[in-house]
Amino acid sequence: MITTNKGMGCPVAKRPAHRLKFSIISLIAVALVAFLMRMISYSAATANGSINLMGYDSFYHMRRILYTTFNFPHPLNFDTYINYPAGFEVGWPPFFDFLGALLAKVLGVGNPSLYTTEFAGALLPVLLGVLTIIPLYIAAAAIFDRKTALLGALVFAVIPAHVYVSRFGAVDHHVAETLLSTSAYACFILALKWAREGSLSLASLKTISSEKKLIKSLAFAGASGLFFALLIYTWIGALVFVSFILLYAFIQTIIDLKAEKNSDYLLICSTVALLATLIFTIPLSAGSLRPGLEMSAMYLSWFQVFYVFSMLAGTLILWGFSLYISKKGLDWKYYPAALILISVAGLLSLKILSAESYSFVIEGMSFFLGKGEYISTIAEALPIFLTTDGTLTFSPILGSLGLCFITALGGLFLLGLEWIGKKSKPEGVFFLLWSVFFAYLTLSQRRFSYLFAVNVAILTSYFLWVLLDSFDFETEVKKLAKSVPIHGNNAMITSKAEMETKSKRAEKETKSKKAEKETKSKIKSKSKINNLSGSKQNSQPDYFKIFSSLVLIGLVFIPCILAGFAFAKDQGLIDPVWKDSLTWLGASSPETSYYLDPAGTPEYGVLSWWDYGNWIVYQAQRPAVSNNFQTGVDDSAHFFTTDSEEEAKAIIEKLKVKYVMTDNLMAGGKFGSIVKLAGENISKYVNVQTVNVNGGLQTIATAKKEFTETEVYKLHQLDGSNLGNLRLAHESTASVDDNDTVSDVKIFEFVPGARLSGTADPGQNITATLELSSNTGRKFTYQNEVMSDKNGSFEITVPYSTDNNAGGVSALSTYSLNAGRNTTVSEIQVTEDDVLKGNKIEVKIPDSK
Repeated sequence: MITTNKGMGCPVAKRPAHRLKFSIISLIAVALVAFLMRMISYSAATANGSINLMGYDSFYHMRRILYTTFNFPHPLNFDTYINYPAGFEVGWPPFFDFLGALLAKVLGVGNPSLYTTEFAGALLPVLLGVLTIIPLYIAAAAIFDRKTALLGALVFAVIPAHVYVSRFGAVDHHVAETLLSTSAYACFILALKWAREGSLSLASLKTISSEKKLIKSLAFAGASGLFFALLIYTWIGALVFVSFILLYAFIQTIIDLKAEKNSDYLLICSTVALLATLIFTIPLSAGSLRPGLEMSAMYLSWFQVFYVFSMLAGTLILWGFSLYISKKGLDWKYYPAALILISVAGLLSLKILSAESYSFVIEGMSFFLGKGEYISTIAEALPIFLTTDGTLTFSPILGSLGLCFITALGGLFLLGLEWIGKKSKPEGVFFLLWSVFFAYLTLSQRRFSYLFAVNVAILTSYFLWVLLDSFDFETEVKKLAKSVPIHGNNAMITSKAEMETKSKRAEKETKSKKAEKETKSKIKSKSKINNLSGSKQNSQPDYFKIFSSLVLIGLVFIPCILAGFAFAKDQGLIDPVWKDSLTWLGASSPETSYYLDPAGTPEYGVLSWWDYGNWIVYQAQRPAVSNNFQTGVDDSAHFFTTDSEEEAKAIIEKLKVKYVMTDNLMAGGKFGSIVKLAGENISKYVNVQTVNVNGGLQTIATAKKEFTETEVYKLHQLDGSNLGNLRLAHESTASVDDNDTVSDVKIFEFVPGARLSGTADPGQNITATLELSSNTGRKFTYQNEVMSDKNGSFEITVPYSTDNNAGGVSALSTYSLNAGRNTTVSEIQVTEDDVLKGNKIEVKIPDSK
């Protein structure tokens, strides 16, 4: 029985039952491998009897899953706990979080607990990651063959880039993007294949009811549109995947025009796919669409509907123009030239007619080019071959894709050579363009490697099979299997049916031999002796070929598995010192309102850098000024970089901030990003020099005075010294492995502060000093200094009381004031009530004259 054509053929006959069973069992085995790889993080993610989430965005996705679960099926679209105090309209489409809530409902039998809901959210990426194997297998089998598809699925099961986004606890929509985009493209590939096999054209639509291949083609094109619609409902940037259909149609039409082929099949498949996308997008997004005809590329709105409609119109224009070129017998080169001019003209027209829509398109293009105000400050959005300082690096690509990246390049090269020399097939062109497109996305932003992992897995499988076939791997393995002796009683038992069959076969062979002529028998007997000796020699496996093949397979799989293990184990867990600090904040700070129903404005907010905003919201259940949507970054950046206490206080009062959180990275490695978003240059704060150290170049940054005057330095390095309204409330510390440095997080409370006032000599520096002990037992000194005015009057605001605070930050002494010339006033008591109410305390300075 014929199962498939070679290369990129469609199924042309039913497969034997045993082969079908083998394929299903093999695919289930691969899915099991993928599941186990993604569950390696289970022990770390469920330590201490709770669900520990991975990364940053996982925490906000879990917040939305919780909200949707308890308000099923309604998503959380506006949240007053982010971008505090204004609140923020969440731009993430809700499908991923809806799936998490639905899974929680199923596991909790309609009434899930908090733990069950968190467990469902943590498990969801694993399930979606494993399901991605199915469309990958379908696409690879359609383009190549089933053995390539199976090996590609196995590579994908262990490839680090995808394991990272689909491991247990990585609650993020990236895994859904991969599943839905692969499903959409796999369906479109099948639509193109069946269209080609069935010779789909406009004329054939009249008799389509009797053509199963054509019906299948249209059905798969429609299914592709459904997956595109779900993708739009999952990620706001999904329109770029839809745009790829138009790009492919443009290039494929050029190929068809050059080959003088009809492109009706392309028009029909593309139109049906985009029309289905449009039809499914409207009802799916109806509940999230903005009022009126408001257009926004940052939220689900009529913009997505308009964009898909424009893609559909563009497809019809492509087809109409290609038809005109064909009928007029014009050179095919007129087609791309004219359409490029039309596209430029259309973009200019859009700028004139709708400047807002034009800006959305330009911003979207800038995003996928890796450009933008915030993009350059996000590590995962960096080009995959560059570090933050622009240095060439191979670590990210090898860490996320292993040696598969190299084999994928080899596969892409061989595939191009194979298909260039003969008539290209539409689905083959589609796959090549798809691979190049996702490779570009990965090159521009390293985070998109999880998308490229699908293509890398398929191309690696293809490249491996080319090499393995050169070693006759399958043949040698079969020889090896036959050469292994079978022992035991079971091997000697032959059933009655088998004996009868062999007996009948022997009788036929005897009659056949008797009918042969004696002369032929002699000639053949001589020939048989030669063939027999050759057969014995050929039946022996070539162990060198088998060993070489296994080495090739090992070179691909072993690095992937090791990196996948490393990714899946514990990378991305919230830092223990942050978890400790956030637990304290949630338990020890005044509770805020509306956490489970964030419609009203809470009482106060917490200010930190945007990286930690989602942690603050979910782990401490407190409102965050700035979070991972990059909300509130301007105010945060200016607060941490200002050298003016008055400006810092004004920002805090404007934003109703009660707590400020800092860590050693904000005063270190993250400071460059903070400075950039504050509109400053890092050279203002540090001297950066490249010096020769032990024969190698090393970059050394030396802090300037301007850095020591910033708010983040005063808080984190000086424990709030020289600041009158912020006091250390809690700190968490931990030693960094294999390093002498300490990782620490500090929480400062904003208070009115007690005011120590008095009279001294005019222009005299007055310094208030207090010895303290933190909650960890660390002793430190607080100081604040002012200068008396021309009348000698002064007022120093101090944030700490001298009352003892068991278990927290406590005073070890009373305040002392130094007014110069050895004039010191000691034993100044400041109560907690003085600090919280801003009471004025008169201090009498002895006459120094």
